[in-house]
Amino acid sequence: MRFAGVFLKKFPRCLLLFLVLSLAAPAWAEDIKVEARLIWGTNDDKSPDPSHKSVDKDLSKRLGNVFKWKNYFEVNRVNSTIPSRGTKKLEMSKACTVEITELAGPKVEVKLMGKGKMVNRTVEVLSRGNCFTIGGPDKNETAWFVVVTQL
Repeated sequence: MRFAGVFLKKFPRCLLLFLVLSLAAPAWAEDIKVEARLIWGTNDDKSPDPSHKSVDKDLSKRLGNVFKWKNYFEVNRVNSTIPSRGTKKLEMSKACTVEITELAGPKVEVKLMGKGKMVNRTVEVLSRGNCFTIGGPDKNETAWFVVVTQL
C-alpha cells in the first residue's frame, strides 16, 4: 500500500516530464546528408561529352524499368548537407539546380530548376540508403534526371 501512495504522488511529475520530452522531440531534428546525381537519359550508345560516365548497372536497370531510354550517363554528382528544417540549393550544372527543403517527418521537398525556371517539384519520403528521381525533358528525345539519395 505504501508503494501505491508514493507512486501516485510521483505519477503526475513523471507524466508531465514525459509530455514535455515528447513535445520537444520534433525540435531535435537533425541535418540530413544527401547525394544528388545529375543523369542524362538517351537512346544513343555514347554521350557526346566524354566526361560523362555510364551509370552503374543497378541504377541503369532501376531507371530503365520506369523510363524509356536505353542508356543513362552521369553528368555530375554533388554531396551536401541540408540544414534541419532548412533549404539548400545544389548546382548540378550551369543549366540545372536543385533546391532541397527538409520538411517534418522523413520528407523533403525538391524543386528542379532548368535554366532558371522551375521544371518539376515533388515532396518525397527520404530515408537513409533510399533514393528517388525527379526529372524533365531535353532536346532530341532525351531527358535529364536528378537522383537524390540520403547518405
